[in-house]
Amino acid sequence: MLTRALEARHAWAEACRERGAVAVEFALVLPILVMLMFGIFTSGVAYSDHLSITNAVREAARLGAAVAYEPASPSVWADSVQSRTQQVYFNAGSTLASSQICVQLVSAAGAVVATPTSQGTTCGTAPGSPSDLAAGSCIVKVWVQKPGKISLLVFPDLNFTLGAQSVSYYGRTVGSCTAA
Repeated sequence: MLTRALEARHAWAEACRERGAVAVEFALVLPILVMLMFGIFTSGVAYSDHLSITNAVREAARLGAAVAYEPASPSVWADSVQSRTQQVYFNAGSTLASSQICVQLVSAAGAVVATPTSQGTTCGTAPGSPSDLAAGSCIVKVWVQKPGKISLLVFPDLNFTLGAQSVSYYGRTVGSCTAA
């Protein structure tokens, strides 16, 4: 009988010591878990931002290919494509500046026919043109670049550039790159 009581007391003392060890282990692991969870969250926000930019660029290029270009006012056409990019882009707490958005209407010969009045300066490199454009046709190029960031709390932020490009065929008239 006495041995069982001693065994029970010994088991209870061991459990108390283990509880203290669990608390210490938890205190050591918690900051790493919080940092990891915050990194996963901010990575998701950055990916969502990338998807928003891609959608906005695609939609703006679609609009540029569908809306008639007026040779008398090329910048009005390009400004509407640029503002469409800003309208479609959605990311809570963030917007696209005109300096981050570039738009061009390019002829099959490679000449830039139209750009916005405030063409972007920080939008990166223009997308390439297809090599098999028919003479007299045009393409609409829209591309965006903006800074992105992933925060890991304790460690330095991971800074990178988010970007998207879209090229759409503009087939209003054959023989010239102007609206019918």
